[in-house]
Amino acid sequence: MEIQQQGQAVDRAKAPKNPYVQLSALLLVGLIALLASWFFMRGGNQTQSAALPAVGKPGIVDESQLHALAAHSKFPLYWAGPKQGAYELTRAQDGRVWVRYLESASQVGARSAKYLTIGTYPSKHAFLAIRRAAERPGGLSLQIPNGGLLVFNTNSPKSIHFGYPKTSYQVEVFDPSPQQARTLVLGGKITPIK
Repeated sequence: MEIQQQGQAVDRAKAPKNPYVQLSALLLVGLIALLASWFFMRGGNQTQSAALPAVGKPGIVDESQLHALAAHSKFPLYWAGPKQGAYELTRAQDGRVWVRYLESASQVGARSAKYLTIGTYPSKHAFLAIRRAAERPGGLSLQIPNGGLLVFNTNSPKSIHFGYPKTSYQVEVFDPSPQQARTLVLGGKITPIK
């Protein structure tokens, strides 16, 4: 009799468990896998952000980093498209962003005014500021597509500013050649990073 009772205990252990318990265990395993995937993906994004230069410090970045930064920005970030050489990125605490085109990565942080630089600046009244700049002594302005306004000043012709109505940012294009800066903007070469 005792042997028979032990056999029944073994049979109960092998018997299928309650289907609700099995379903709960399966759902728990799925939830753990989902959370693990989310933490893994979130950690990957943080690693990519960490690879960007610190705010206030210029650093070399590649095109994929520029695209990732632009994808997470609250406003469009502008550049002059892909070019040979190196991209220097500088971000300010107030949200301003500069992309500078260097000949090589060894020139990062160089205090030279010989490199094409595109700055994107957030501002609540960006278009109003551009219109006011056009009215200053020496200010010249041109209409650009989509209702935009390009402005430069004859006292500092190497910097061109432009913006659009109902936007909260403006763009500055600096080039050692004032003609080249205007040509880039008027030719549609200064575009948002996508």
